[in-house]
Amino acid sequence: MARKKLLIAAVVVGLFAAFLVYLYAQQQDERVEELTANPHQVMVAATDIAPGTPLTEELISTKEVPAQFLPANPLLREDLAYYLDQPVSGSIDAGDMILTSDFVVAEVARTLSARVPTGERAMTMPVDAISGVGGLLQPGDRVDILGTFPVGQEDELIPEAGGRDSIGFVTMTLLQNVTLLAVGQRISDMGDGQYFAGYSNVTLSLTPDEAELMIIAQTRGELTLLLRNREDMDTVPVTRRTLREVLEELDVLNRERKERVIRRPTPCPPGEERNQDGECIPRGPVIHR
Repeated sequence: MARKKLLIAAVVVGLFAAFLVYLYAQQQDERVEELTANPHQVMVAATDIAPGTPLTEELISTKEVPAQFLPANPLLREDLAYYLDQPVSGSIDAGDMILTSDFVVAEVARTLSARVPTGERAMTMPVDAISGVGGLLQPGDRVDILGTFPVGQEDELIPEAGGRDSIGFVTMTLLQNVTLLAVGQRISDMGDGQYFAGYSNVTLSLTPDEAELMIIAQTRGELTLLLRNREDMDTVPVTRRTLREVLEELDVLNRERKERVIRRPTPCPPGEERNQDGECIPRGPVIHR
């Protein structure tokens, strides 16, 4: 009888585990569908394009990108005819997405409203040398936005120096992968590797709900921008970290950073790319479509 009960229990546990696996797989499928929804045909550079080079069909190829991962002003396939034979304002590396702001003569590159994606809004927020990444931001860059807020829970406080009242703060990621429509009064990348550090605000491309979040966050705490690689589209789970937790985890954070630096691969030489095995191999020919 005991063996029969154990067998029944094992079957029940197995069925429950299978059900959990099914739910997880279904959630992952829904997540994939959400990330890949509403794809657009965008133009990318098939080869390096030098500043002042007129855009031609031979210099470009088409890439399908889901709407969620598009910058504010991609050059879409249906708009290509308008930009052909127009010179680009700065250098564009092979494989990079071509933006409408890459053209000095295109009217869309000179108007901020035309760069705001449908369904989003342009919102300007103040920055300084620290929160604004040291004056090194360019229009078209993508950033994560962190907020730091005071807290008063007893378990989150630490004694202030000199015996003063205890203090506590919490930092969390508010938004990820946000496109900068403008930096100061500039709405186009300088294109020559130069930066104009004389700005005290940036203009973000946000949905109305995101704008509401940012406005209320500015009234309650301090906001900081984190610059992303333009090819990095990934997002990470949102967490919150208190000042007490940061001080308690300093050793762990520094050990993880040391291990990450050791594992970081060295860049491939010019003209080569890294394959799935992590080896640098000559970059293959670009297929025009």
